[in-house]
Amino acid sequence: MSTKTIEEATAPTNVASARIGGKALAANLSDAVVAGGRAYVNGVRELGRTLGGFGREVGAEAGRHVQATFEARNLREAAELQVGWAQHRIETSTAHAKEFTDLAWAKTEEVIAPFAALLKQDKAA
Repeated sequence: MSTKTIEEATAPTNVASARIGGKALAANLSDAVVAGGRAYVNGVRELGRTLGGFGREVGAEAGRHVQATFEARNLREAAELQVGWAQHRIETSTAHAKEFTDLAWAKTEEVIAPFAALLKQDKAA
């Protein structure tokens, strides 16, 4: 097999990888995968901590609500507590959902950033 045939057989078939160059692409891509992986793991941890915080908050509020319900003087007061609790839970859950979504969006952008930088580098080359 001639040298030319070996080079043709081992040449990158992807146009983007051919433009960046084999070794540079491999190094840059592996760096992007490592950085993206780290951002992913850190993002998942932070999302988990956030959900745990929401759970602790809801649990504490529920405990206080149950205590207040048992201390209600009559059925009307207990019903008002239930209505207030339901309204509060809806409002708080909406705020939690928005906060979680915003955090998930930010963490997703952190995971994608190394790959976006790699594509920008590819376009500049």
